[in-house]
Amino acid sequence: MVVMFIFLFLSIVFVIGTVIYLNYKKNNTNIKQIVPNKETKNKIKKSNKKQLVDILNIKINNNIINLGNRYSAIIKLGNIDYNMLSNSEQDAIENILIQTALAIDYPIQFFSTTEFIDTSQVISLIKENKTTNANIKEYQSHLIEYLQNLMENKTISIIKNYAIISYDGLYETAIEELNRKILSFKGNLLRAKIVCETLTEDELYNLIYRELNKNSMLNISALKEGGKNLYVGKKQKRK
Repeated sequence: MVVMFIFLFLSIVFVIGTVIYLNYKKNNTNIKQIVPNKETKNKIKKSNKKQLVDILNIKINNNIINLGNRYSAIIKLGNIDYNMLSNSEQDAIENILIQTALAIDYPIQFFSTTEFIDTSQVISLIKENKTTNANIKEYQSHLIEYLQNLMENKTISIIKNYAIISYDGLYETAIEELNRKILSFKGNLLRAKIVCETLTEDELYNLIYRELNKNSMLNISALKEGGKNLYVGKKQKRK
């Protein structure tokens, strides 16, 4: 009888010990799964850093925008005062534009946008022009003040026109084809006295940023590091 009670007691102790051991092992396993190591933390931190390529799924290299297998360049179109031209000059320009349009056999898009006046480059040039003449210095000071006020006045805007020339294919072929089409397009418009400029990498980022932030006067290319990260995390905001 005593032996039976001893075996019964040992069985109960064994069962309780087994349950405690299994719970302890399960808790340790959960803790290991919850607490990430340094390598995991670095991966999470990198994945949280959103860049332009992550948000819009595009890449910009030099003056080329890449979206999938499509490569595009953006050209800023110049302006002409059409109404100030004579009838013969107007007819000549119309014919050139018609010929240019008929010669386009590749993907191209045109769009117009309103932008605030940016006089920062003119102000920089004025400041670089050093002089000892007191009258010129005073004139420069008044001119800089006027240009700064003009730039800060958000009620004044200008219309800018752009053309997007695209090519679908491999990168090496795309660069060659885009350069050829850009030269042809700009050359035809130059015959109509329309001067065009291909946007650089910084100008492309500025254009995209301005379209996403219409009320901002910031040029994103002025930010040397992190300027192309259009997403800011909580930790960065606190700084």
